Amino acid sequence: MSAWNSRTVLLCGLAAALCAAAPRRLSAQAPPGPMTPGGSTNSRPAPSEPEPESVPQLHTPQPSDDRPAPAPRQNIAGAWNFDQNASDDARQKIKEAERSSGTRNGPNSGGNGPMGGNGPMGGGYPYPYPGGPIGGGGPYGGPQNNPQGPYGGERDDETQSPAMREYIYPPSGLTFALKDSEADLIDDQGRRREFFTDGRKLQKSKDDSDRQIAAHWEGTRLVAEERSPNGERLRRSFQLSTDGRQLDEEVFLDATRTRAAVTLHYTYEINTNRQ
Repeated sequence: MSAWNSRTVLLCGLAAALCAAAPRRLSAQAPPGPMTPGGSTNSRPAPSEPEPESVPQLHTPQPSDDRPAPAPRQNIAGAWNFDQNASDDARQKIKEAERSSGTRNGPNSGGNGPMGGNGPMGGGYPYPYPGGPIGGGGPYGGPQNNPQGPYGGERDDETQSPAMREYIYPPSGLTFALKDSEADLIDDQGRRREFFTDGRKLQKSKDDSDRQIAAHWEGTRLVAEERSPNGERLRRSFQLSTDGRQLDEEVFLDATRTRAAVTLHYTYEINTNRQ
């Protein structure tokens, strides 16, 4: 073998040896990898806290100014308040009855107001019970505080009769109590009326503050018939309204020599403070 060939074989062997040794060195060094955080390799990242849910804003209803209607009643028993707006003005009705019969009370029947008396409507009207600074005695004023009476007329006017006062000047409040064959009415003017429906003999009253009256029932209507001081027929009735929330009173006054017959209507609402 020539010297050139020997040198070539030696270089090839050396190159092969170097190639065989290189993979072993490369495998001895671990390749660089990602850095792991300290602590246990099994630890998990802490879960993130959920965002708080928004609380819906509830609408708070505003209190209503309207009071609930009182429970309806089954009969006329209980306390009642006079409703002036829903009732007749008895004085006006009587004046109309006088005009319809062509009569007058004379030159003194008028007063300082358009309806007579000293108030804008006479007798303190429209001041409520017990009257305004001039009138008194009831929702329309009354005769006891006004020398001329609600019309400013003479004292012999029918509206000035003490016995007629309760029919023409209704009270601001009244209370009914029902018993066997009896219905007792007490008003806020201190009057007591005992309506007996069994036909018993009535006791004569010592004064007008307490009086027994013969009455009867016409269905649910309590009816009493009397005589006025002048002897005319007088019919008075009480009935519960169809909705059970009102007491309706009707007073029929028979015709006299100075006026035609007249019917007066009064309305009472449930007194929610006294059941």
